[in-house]
Amino acid sequence: MEGNHEVSAEIEMVLRRYLEIQAQEQRLKEEKNALRESIGRHMAGLELKYWYPTLDGQALKVRYRETTVIDYDESLLRDRLGERYPAILAPDLRKIRLHLDKLDSLFAPVLSLVGTPSPEKVRAAIENGLVNRESFSGAFKKTLKPFVAVGKARTGGTSGNADNGDSHNSITNSYV
Repeated sequence: MEGNHEVSAEIEMVLRRYLEIQAQEQRLKEEKNALRESIGRHMAGLELKYWYPTLDGQALKVRYRETTVIDYDESLLRDRLGERYPAILAPDLRKIRLHLDKLDSLFAPVLSLVGTPSPEKVRAAIENGLVNRESFSGAFKKTLKPFVAVGKARTGGTSGNADNGDSHNSITNSYV
């Protein structure tokens, strides 16, 4: 449902508090990362992997490790290695998700290992007569999971309009 709706005093208060908490959450996340870096420097200086300090009577366990991250210039390597380029590649879940629509048929031989039932495919299989509806009786649980996103609209957004959830590009802050 879309349209202009008046903001009641109660929901205005809720939205204001939500945005305050969202901003605090971001500041806390940044502060936590800075503190983690400081602890990491301390641990590196002591050359410790594990540290068990006691703080206000509470025993803590602090772990520290360094990992090497290598970022390759993929286009340069692809050009340099040519047909040998695939020999150095490993699956990248981020890229697989990004190109899943193009890879769907390639997964067919291993879907029983890596796949999970898809509501869209179940619906299509029933409609096409591939499987019958009774096969699913008692074999699934359907729940409604609410999704709420609150953020500041980018400039040019319409203030006060409800969003049907299709235009997530207009939201700039975190989702819950």
